[in-house]
Amino acid sequence: MPERGCGMKENEHGDGEFRLRIYGKSELACLYFPDRSPETARRNLYRWMYRCPSIREGLAALGHDKHRKFFLKPEVEVIVRGLGEP
Repeated sequence: MPERGCGMKENEHGDGEFRLRIYGKSELACLYFPDRSPETARRNLYRWMYRCPSIREGLAALGHDKHRKFFLKPEVEVIVRGLGEP
């Protein structure tokens, strides 16, 4: 049976250090929830984000488009500021 979780992923530099850049929504969620499926990780990330007023307000101030498939670098910065680095 294939592995369903996101798995432990290193960044593109292979050093394991988190970098601020554009991330796909599932990609960023999997960094926070590596043992979950991408869909579950994304739902959990959204749940955490919703519970953090500074993230909701910060994303709204940036004009975040909830239908976009990725987070822009400034949006990632707001998320990391609210939740800490994955």
